[in-house]
Amino acid sequence: MIKAGIDLGAGSIRIVTEEDGVVFDEASMIAIDEKGNCLAYGNEALEMKGVTDPQVRVLSPMHDGRMDFELLGKLFDQLFYQLKLFRMFRKTVFVLSYPSGLKPEDVEQLKEQLLKMGAWKVYSDQEIWVSAIGARLDVSLPVASCVLNMGERSCDIAVFSRSRIRKQAKSADAGLRVKSAIRHWLRENRQLTVSELTLEKICRQLGCVTPRPHPKQMEISGISTANRAVRREIITENDIAQALGPLCEEWALWIVRFLRSLEPDQQQDHR
Repeated sequence: MIKAGIDLGAGSIRIVTEEDGVVFDEASMIAIDEKGNCLAYGNEALEMKGVTDPQVRVLSPMHDGRMDFELLGKLFDQLFYQLKLFRMFRKTVFVLSYPSGLKPEDVEQLKEQLLKMGAWKVYSDQEIWVSAIGARLDVSLPVASCVLNMGERSCDIAVFSRSRIRKQAKSADAGLRVKSAIRHWLRENRQLTVSELTLEKICRQLGCVTPRPHPKQMEISGISTANRAVRREIITENDIAQALGPLCEEWALWIVRFLRSLEPDQQQDHR
């Protein structure tokens, strides 16, 4: 039996298998030609975003809380073939994690799509629930536990106890605002415009919010806002901490407001 988990987000898709761990963690993007044929997917498709060829479109299967199942099917076809998730004489079981903003009917259609593609069984739940499980919280306890999950387009926070979500809130300030803050900092302080893929790499490799005595550094390339020439720059974790500091203060205040809105007994459960 093949057991695989799919973390389906608006910005990225992560696939994990029981045998090999994380086998795919790239942008949720697909590039297609005028006939609908797949030209590239994942980070390779993201690199093609902004190309001037009118016959090439770079799209995301999930946009503004809506799912394009035809595009998603094309993307799944490529991924499942590459990762060999369907094999002769072996059943494939999927655990699907999806954004909380996805409509219930879309979730059911998504599960049905996976079953039609060859899955034996499909289990699913919201990202916030899967995050709690991944954090190894025993949500069945009477003690309240708080979990925050940040995605590309939304940020969820929830309090669990007795196997239920007792209170939940959502913020639109998520991964896109992180990238926007870094993009703004680069323009203002380094006079540099970079690609979406470069922003993604910066977030993954240098993302931090407090200065460090020995910060990691990274060489990036982009377009100079002064003369439109290609230029390389060295940036560090401390640069990114400076860029993200004000945004993190906003998040901290939002989290504090949420915690203060809880019942007194829940506020006393510090986990």
